[in-house]
Amino acid sequence: MSGKITRDITTHLFKYVKRVDITFNPFDGRTTSARELMRQVQASRFKKANPKLVIETNVSGTVDPPAVKFEFVDGNIKTFDSQNFIANDMLGEVYDFANSLDIEYELAGKSIDDQ
Repeated sequence: MSGKITRDITTHLFKYVKRVDITFNPFDGRTTSARELMRQVQASRFKKANPKLVIETNVSGTVDPPAVKFEFVDGNIKTFDSQNFIANDMLGEVYDFANSLDIEYELAGKSIDDQ
């Protein structure tokens, strides 16, 4: 997907996300994007669109780099070392993958709303 996508489309695409795991140390300066991503995915519009969505936040006290993991309805997992990304870049990759799932569902005559 290129260019800007609308709020309605991103809300629809988040239906393909089954689980989000975010791990970070709040005292580590590398966690800015993980914390921003956590704030964005906790938006009520995503929870309304996808009531089965699980968002797990793991606050750690270790020096491990921050990590974000998205699990999709088809079982695929996308993992990010979030210190190397900004939140919008991670979400952009998630939306790209979810869009490909949306196309697959449409071509197969299925709907994510039937899940």
